[in-house]
Amino acid sequence: MNDEFCSQHYDNCGFFGTGASDRFKLIEKESAEYHQVKKLLKSGWKHRKKNTPVVHIIYKVMWPLHMLDPYLKYRKIVQATLETENVAVQKPGNEQLLFHGTNRACRLGENPEKVSLCGEDQCSLCTIIRSSFDIKECGSKHSFTRFGKAIYTTPCSSKADDYSVNLHADTTKRVLLLNRVVVGKGFRTPLNSTHLRAPPGDYHSVIGIPGVHLNYEETVVYRNDAIIPAYMILYELEPRIPWKSLVPQLFNVPLAV
Repeated sequence: MNDEFCSQHYDNCGFFGTGASDRFKLIEKESAEYHQVKKLLKSGWKHRKKNTPVVHIIYKVMWPLHMLDPYLKYRKIVQATLETENVAVQKPGNEQLLFHGTNRACRLGENPEKVSLCGEDQCSLCTIIRSSFDIKECGSKHSFTRFGKAIYTTPCSSKADDYSVNLHADTTKRVLLLNRVVVGKGFRTPLNSTHLRAPPGDYHSVIGIPGVHLNYEETVVYRNDAIIPAYMILYELEPRIPWKSLVPQLFNVPLAV
């Protein structure tokens, strides 16, 4: 198996077992992969009034072949369609890495020595990593669905952060999922379309673009096999220093009151 996110990939042979903790591979901070994921988080942080994210830990989410296979098969089908229509893309199926924020009711990932999925019903994070996304869950937490019943992602990490909710009282980090998404031929629109249950015509996804109803871009797919988690990012929001306390430090003078 030549997919790097498969636990049966030759690079991972002998490294993973069958337990829940073996679904995660800690990414070394010195690696190019770590810096690539970190760069996507930083460059996608578009909300100027939000505190800057500070990355602490990045895990690669690994999948046994039988769970990864539906995604790879769908990507292959979409790629064949794109080739037939002479649509040029950078990756097969126009695969893109996009963010998704959700509820976490545990402290998953905060201790790299013990990374195991919880069984809490409210922990959408562990549910998604356990068995990937399920379109049936759309609308279970938010009644408004801009593009109908679908799975929502975005290149804007600060937008995804709005949906990252910690339900565990003792957690110290925030979490985002960075996902592989088969975007294929995306239908681009600046307008809400709450009635949608599938992309229009022969499109594979819907891309909401800023301008009318949206402030930040989002990408929506309508199939479970069009998306699969790739990375789990643990981060904090850097506290802002009040400017009144910063001025004396910069100029070494007392601030008049």
